[in-house]
Amino acid sequence: MRYTRTAAIAALIGILFASIPGAEAGPPADKATVSLILKLEEERNQAILHGDAAALDRMTADDYTFITLRGELRTKTQVLENFRTGQARYDSRTISDLKVRVYGDSAVVTGRAVQNGMENGKDYSGDYWFTRVYVKRDGQWKTVALQTTRIQQ
Repeated sequence: MRYTRTAAIAALIGILFASIPGAEAGPPADKATVSLILKLEEERNQAILHGDAAALDRMTADDYTFITLRGELRTKTQVLENFRTGQARYDSRTISDLKVRVYGDSAVVTGRAVQNGMENGKDYSGDYWFTRVYVKRDGQWKTVALQTTRIQQ
């Protein structure tokens, strides 16, 4: 539970601090850490495209929460089950505009995704912004939270 609170507090502080004009988020993040998080984002994107539940399981903390672009709250178990059963299926998905901010053992990624796919019989195609939170546990970075917001055209 401590890690979830730590990640949430770090994310909130980062978002609030970043919203102050001219404010810096502290010293520049270690380039190796930023590169690793960007690599994890691409690996996660490929796992989603290929329906690779095992890879998603490895990259995701057990206490993960996901707020979908439709406002639904999902757990890690629910997300993995959707991929295992084929209820989540994506024909295309690209990510761009990634920005990584590192706060010790927590990292916040903001980015844009354009996708064409279905989940639970609902169309999840579209263009949206996302915020993903990572926490480093036992030497490995895992995602603990994701929030998505559809971009209205």
